[in-house]
Amino acid sequence: MDDGFLQRWARRAVTVPLYISLCILFVATLPLLLAIAAVIDIVSRKRWILCRSILLFTLYFCCEAIGIVASFVLWVAHAIWPARRPERFLDWNFALQRWWAGTLFRGARVILGMEVRLEGIDELSRGPVIVFIRHASIADTLLPAMFIANPNGIRLRYVLKRQLLWDPCLDIVGNRLPNCFVRRELGDSKRVQKLIGGLSPRDGVLIYPEGTRFSAQKLARSLAKLADSGNLRLYNRAIRLRNTLPPRLGGALSLLGANPGADVIFCAHEGFEGVVDMRDFLRGSLIGKVIRIRFWRVAYQEIPIESDRQAEWLFEQWGRLDEWVTLQRAAREDAGTQHSTRQKQPA
Repeated sequence: MDDGFLQRWARRAVTVPLYISLCILFVATLPLLLAIAAVIDIVSRKRWILCRSILLFTLYFCCEAIGIVASFVLWVAHAIWPARRPERFLDWNFALQRWWAGTLFRGARVILGMEVRLEGIDELSRGPVIVFIRHASIADTLLPAMFIANPNGIRLRYVLKRQLLWDPCLDIVGNRLPNCFVRRELGDSKRVQKLIGGLSPRDGVLIYPEGTRFSAQKLARSLAKLADSGNLRLYNRAIRLRNTLPPRLGGALSLLGANPGADVIFCAHEGFEGVVDMRDFLRGSLIGKVIRIRFWRVAYQEIPIESDRQAEWLFEQWGRLDEWVTLQRAAREDAGTQHSTRQKQPA
């Protein structure tokens, strides 16, 4: 169900002034905040965590304020443009969406000192595509814009949870574009399916098949539900998963079932685990992290046509994704153990 006019503008009446005020506050007090944070970081010897966090929050609220102003400018420009066309307005807003996400990711990578290692980047140069991406953190929501949409000019249509509408840029610009903000508990498969219509070589649709961020508790609940469903073939594939949740079939199969000819891209990543909210940034969870990302592409002709076979195919591909993530995590843990052992050895 979409927001009503009054509900949408009541929300924006709160979020827009709040985010602009926070931007002004952070920018105006930035020297003082950094000075205080630097003293605390020096005393605590924690890799400049507070200084980095303040810079990151300042970047975020500045991107929000610029995005809000830019969205208003685009709306006015479209209204007064002599030969205004809906397609042109969409392109402007897609560009703004890509700028917002790309700027946040690039800034975070510099501020936190993250290193990104990519595999399969040559698979992303053309559309139309359906993108299935792992969901482990609030940070991984920026990856598609950074590595798929921005370098290749692909206009991604997102399936996102409705809570993100409390971010004013996602609310304003996201609702102008053919995105779908869903309530996970209701099931919005029909609305998700509409995103696949009219895809051109410049377009793509992105969904997080897991539906929520991974945790061991969520994995146990998902496996129990799958066992209760009686689908033993899918259950037997799902019990092999270690670091991802079984795909929820509603939205994913809606896209595959109505697919007019788009290839499918899978995105696996490792390194963002444990970053669920802003408190994790304050703990320095991403400082100096190596983020590994792998893409692979499956041609439309290789995707099964029948719904049951599509479900099995999706679980098979997701098992491949989980196996890659598990290997990367094991390699990271081994490297960490070896590093700790060397540190403990006497000189």
